[in-house]
Parts: sequence; C-alpha cells; structure tokens
Amino acid sequence: MAKVTRGRGPRALAALLPRLAEPALRKRGFTEAALLTHWPDIVGPALAGDAMPDRLSFPRGSRSGAVLHVRVAGAAALELQHLAPQIVERINGFFGYAAVARLALVQGTVTPPPRRAGPVPATEVPAERVEAIASAAESIADETLRGAVTSLGRAVAARRRTDGGERH
Repeated sequence: MAKVTRGRGPRALAALLPRLAEPALRKRGFTEAALLTHWPDIVGPALAGDAMPDRLSFPRGSRSGAVLHVRVAGAAALELQHLAPQIVERINGFFGYAAVARLALVQGTVTPPPRRAGPVPATEVPAERVEAIASAAESIADETLRGAVTSLGRAVAARRRTDGGERH
C-alpha cells in the first residue's frame, strides 16, 4: 500500500512565492527576489516610484561584479545616474558582498510599487474607559510596567471601538 503524505496545512503565500517566482526571476538574472521586494528600502520610496530593477547580469562564472539594469522613467534617469555610486553601495550593503559593480540605465515606463499601509489613526477612547484602565493598572508598583500596561489597555480599547463597539 502506498504511503499517503500530507501537507503541513495552510501556508502563507509569502512563504511560497519565492519558490514559485524563481524560474521567471532566474531568466532575468535575479537569483534572489530580495532585491525586487526590498527595492524601496534600498533606494528610498521616492526613487523607487521612478526606477525599478530590470535585469541582473553577472560575469560568466562569477556571483559578484554584476551589472544591474534599471528601468527608469523620464527625468529620473539624470538623478539616478548621479546617485548610482551610492545606490550600488546600498545594494552591496544589503547583500553583504560586492554583488553589483555598476548600474546600466534603461529608459522605460515604471509601475510604482504598491504603497504600504500606514499607521491606523488613533480612535478616541471614552474617558470612563481610560479611568477604568488606569485604576486597574494602579496596583502595579513598577512605573515603567504600569505605563506600558496602561498604554496597551488604551490600544485594545481603541481597537475594540473600531471593530464595531465595546466587548467585555
């Protein structure tokens, strides 16, 4: 009788994506998706909206000294050309070795990266709820811990209000 193997249950898409995208990324020279996924962190959000990594070309038989082809929109090419040494330094700092030697700019359209969700605006917590949280935490002797517990209580109370009302 054949042995039946079962998966480990549901898995996050982020855990599967690198393996699924690997063949397409390898064709473009990207051995790791990290350069693409962390591009806004490497070059900054303003420049990431006007420039995007297109292809990574390593010299034959080497895994360092690559040329990173970057697709650039319009007038941002001049700024990117000026900042190229700093960008190469930041990319190599990100990887931890001299992966990229230089940038090659390619004019084209750039799809800006999706915006990350900002912080959730604070919700007003009723005064009686704030007083109840403070009185519940007043028996804590350590002032730092008491402040942290009070802050946590306010955050939980505010979240409950945004979720659809008070729950006890």
